[in-house]
Amino acid sequence: MTLDDPRTSRLAFAGGSALTVLTWYALPDAVRSRRARAVIKAGLLGVTAAGVAMIPQVFPEARQLKLEPRIDLPGPALAALAVGGTAVATAGTIWLEKAIYARGERKRARGVRCAHTPAAAAMALATGAAALIDWTKLSSRVTES
Repeated sequence: MTLDDPRTSRLAFAGGSALTVLTWYALPDAVRSRRARAVIKAGLLGVTAAGVAMIPQVFPEARQLKLEPRIDLPGPALAALAVGGTAVATAGTIWLEKAIYARGERKRARGVRCAHTPAAAAMALATGAAALIDWTKLSSRVTES
């Protein structure tokens, strides 16, 4: 089995994605120092960037997808939508990260051991499962219906 095999590539991608998510969200249970967590998470961002670079290899059919807007908008309106969408996604991500961390800390305060790990495991499983789905086939089924 080599990474040239599409099935192996997809499994490796799903496994790497799941382990990255598990490590990211369970990290407060293993590393209490905020500074050390920041350093480790910076490294995990590098792992994520490497995973993003693998996407064309893992999902070669994604190269054929053409994302064209269904409505005709002038350039400035498209730029405003892109900036606004990015801002909303960033704010939502920050809010969700803080909420997940705060929930784990509340559980830890009640004396629960490894308080962050169950949520981290659930998110890791969901991430790995999403990485295994053939989204091109799924979207073609939806558009045919």
